[in-house]
Amino acid sequence: MSLYVGVDLGGTNIVSGLVDEEGRILARDKRPTRQDLGLEGSLGQMKESIRAVVGQARDSVRAIGIGSPGPIDPFEGVVLEPENLPAWRNVPLVKIVEEEFGVPAFLDNDANVAALGEQWQGAGKGVRFFMCVTLGTGIGGGAVLDGKLLQGFNGNAAEIGHITIDYDGPPCPCGNRGCLELYASATGIVRRTKERMERERPETSLWEKFENLTAKDISEAAHDGDEFARRMYEETGFLLGVGLVSAINLYNVEVIALGGGMAQAGEILFEPVRRTVRERALPGVRDKVRIVPSQLGDDAGLLGAARMAMQRA
Repeated sequence: MSLYVGVDLGGTNIVSGLVDEEGRILARDKRPTRQDLGLEGSLGQMKESIRAVVGQARDSVRAIGIGSPGPIDPFEGVVLEPENLPAWRNVPLVKIVEEEFGVPAFLDNDANVAALGEQWQGAGKGVRFFMCVTLGTGIGGGAVLDGKLLQGFNGNAAEIGHITIDYDGPPCPCGNRGCLELYASATGIVRRTKERMERERPETSLWEKFENLTAKDISEAAHDGDEFARRMYEETGFLLGVGLVSAINLYNVEVIALGGGMAQAGEILFEPVRRTVRERALPGVRDKVRIVPSQLGDDAGLLGAARMAMQRA
């Protein structure tokens, strides 16, 4: 039996899994990245995580796939300089893993492999043209078109968080202005909510948490009937929908799965997103595209990384 290892490398945790060709997770390991130990310490944690899931099955492992925060160079197998892994600079990760374990290794962006995982075993199962959008501190995206992960010429395709929705909007750290993630990420809704509160002085329970306000606070207030908080989620859903329309028109996907912390808000976010897509996407497409919650949670990254290894080995 051929087995594959999938690794989801994050700034806080490393999640690894031993996966068979049917997508069953036979072993799983989750441990802290331990950035306090520097690059060598974090690499050591990743190697130990892989060893933990491989166990006695080493002779059956055909390849290892790794999803990492970007920027990366997936074709050279190098982690370049991810913001949430500050000690990782130009790390030849594929070479390191191949030398350690003696099997082919493959690297891609974490949002890309999450999309591949959802398309294989989650919200996009059986869907040929699929996109997964992760709503967190920023907005990440990955697209699987005709069953194949879209990479682009240097591995940076499907960066939906950096679609411009306001050409004269605030500056984004990427160098552009008015990017989608400035408005519809967790950071974006908090910034816009606090600005609106200071400008309009609305009657809202959010004043109690103003200094340390989070997207979850706004979601909980909206679910509890806070009209101002509901308005902020309604507006956020509209803005996210505007960005997704561009992706739909460009990639002609049939399903978009929304994941990450922001997606936990549920219908107060999904309903205005779907409405905006129905109103603004191209005729002949708008009524057929489905916007759904992602399904795999923490397993999306490791399953997608394993699937990538399976496809490329």
